[in-house]
Amino acid sequence: MANSFERHKRYTRSDIHAVVGGSVQAYLPTMAKVVVAACLNPAQNPQAPEVVLVGCGPRIEATAAQFLRQGSAVPTFVKHQANAWEFVGDYRAVRQSFDLDEIERHAKTAGRDGDVTSILFLEPVV
Repeated sequence: MANSFERHKRYTRSDIHAVVGGSVQAYLPTMAKVVVAACLNPAQNPQAPEVVLVGCGPRIEATAAQFLRQGSAVPTFVKHQANAWEFVGDYRAVRQSFDLDEIERHAKTAGRDGDVTSILFLEPVV
């Protein structure tokens, strides 16, 4: 997916929305059921962007599964502070793990107990 974002530059969620569309709140905003970006908060995903901890809820879980299924890269951002999301490149989901031991290990690292249903593994696309 070609985009107009500049690597290491910071953007607001409104800036991101203006280019790709989708929600200004979801961590995987979608348009027509296609994930159009990944907006990852290291407070909840300390190994972002390579490791994404998927939370609970039908929409959250379905969107994570869709990201893996679609196979395409999306512009990916890591939050630094309010209204400061750094573009780190285009990433695609390559694997999703439901392994409870793996989930527990990653959730513990993030200080998230009981709210992680799976793990998405992302890789950069150059």
